[in-house]
Amino acid sequence: MPVLLSTVATTVLPSYKIFCLRSCGATDPQDLIKAGQLARADGIGFTSSAIGVQVATEVSLAIVLVEVWTKKPFIMPDQRSFDFAAEGLIYFPGTCWSIDESFDSEVMVGIKLPSGAGRYGARVAAYNYNTFLGRYEALHIGENEEYLKELTQLKRIDRETTEQYRIQLWPAGRK
Repeated sequence: MPVLLSTVATTVLPSYKIFCLRSCGATDPQDLIKAGQLARADGIGFTSSAIGVQVATEVSLAIVLVEVWTKKPFIMPDQRSFDFAAEGLIYFPGTCWSIDESFDSEVMVGIKLPSGAGRYGARVAAYNYNTFLGRYEALHIGENEEYLKELTQLKRIDRETTEQYRIQLWPAGRK
């Protein structure tokens, strides 16, 4: 039975619609770039030491929940439905993960992995992506005062309507 070891929630401001969870010990900057490129093409991109995620719009703030488990967690029937999800593998040569686009300095510097360095399975699920994108596209595009008021409202963090991402990590291939 999978056991939840740690949970970290953070708010991110994506850069060019992308945020990346990466291994603090990774040394190849091309891995981070490639994760962003793959995310831009498919919504979520996995490389050996990074996970790239594309958000709905360039004005998006997103809430990201990172969970570390003892083994691959089940998708429970009572979990709310997600807009899209993907699974992959990531290698953590160091003992922590980070998200550079986070508002939390602790998350930017790095959060310790309870299970240490090694290969991890990863699942990323997006929530409220389609709703947020629909609200954004429905805005009257222009520079009038009403548009700016609606855009400001859209940027507010609200757990019911803000884009949210759950990233689940678990040790892979270990005995």
